[in-house]
Amino acid sequence: MKRDFLRLLKELDEDELREELKSLYERFPVLREYYKLELSGSTKAVLEKYKAAVRKAFFTGRRRMGKRGRSNSAKIIKDFKEVSIHTKDLIELNFYRVAVMIEAMDYYNVDNEPFFNSMSKSFERAAEMAEKEQMLDTFREMADKIVTSLEEIDFSGGATDLRYKFWEYWPRARG
Repeated sequence: MKRDFLRLLKELDEDELREELKSLYERFPVLREYYKLELSGSTKAVLEKYKAAVRKAFFTGRRRMGKRGRSNSAKIIKDFKEVSIHTKDLIELNFYRVAVMIEAMDYYNVDNEPFFNSMSKSFERAAEMAEKEQMLDTFREMADKIVTSLEEIDFSGGATDLRYKFWEYWPRARG
């Protein structure tokens, strides 16, 4: 498949390539989103759009949390990953998802293990990405606020597990 695509690219002249790219841009929203990020000086507007979508996945405007909040928010992050040009933005969106999940736990009185486990795994995944990209210092304060917010509402002891995960990635923060 890739070989055929590369052959096609070689066969097209410069004007045909421009037309092909223009056609793809018009046809695929994900490509428009990618170029919006690539060509603008700032990724803030697009990142805020995805943050709002993550928030809406949990806070639907109804009295109850959306049944598919976790899966919908995971899909939103997956979609953002396809267009994101800076890993820092992806890490930030992942940590934001964890913060929103904790806020939803408090607001809707969510006390179920699968939800907590999903939130905990999301925190760890975001911390792993920050570590891989050598951005732990950049996200230390955000991660600490997330853990602290869980500690403030947690009465079952699960926040202790998250605090230990925090210390795994930020051992100097241990006091």
